Amino acid sequence: MKKIVDERQELELLKIERAGFYVLFFALAADISAKTLFFQVPFRALIGENVAFLAGCVTILAGCMKRGLWNYSSKPGLKNYLLSSLIGTLIFGLMFLASLIYRDIPHAGYAALIFAISIFILMFATLAAIGEYTKKRQAKLDQEYEDEDE
Repeated sequence: MKKIVDERQELELLKIERAGFYVLFFALAADISAKTLFFQVPFRALIGENVAFLAGCVTILAGCMKRGLWNYSSKPGLKNYLLSSLIGTLIFGLMFLASLIYRDIPHAGYAALIFAISIFILMFATLAAIGEYTKKRQAKLDQEYEDEDE
């Protein structure tokens, strides 16, 4: 199939596709979260949404790790792992607390605190593992490209 767009148009298409992916990603995440936390929709009813969501997550994560990329505005490091883990913990912890309060669960605060601590540890460990792998992969790719230039 012959490509009929020039480089500028291709970059614009990539930006549009990226924006579309993020809209779909966050809309799907919000839908799954709302249905699970507030409407008590059983997990079985959300299998399709979860598979689609995880497929998007794994595709982006594997692609970035394979190419030694982290993101546009930061590098992998302890500060970013902590900050990202704290932000994620706040988001998911508050959503979990709200769902417990909505369902009138006793001791919702304690349950939410334990959940938040667990989420923080899980997120930090995952980000640290992925970040350290990404740094090693990036160094390896930099060395390969450096060897090709010589």
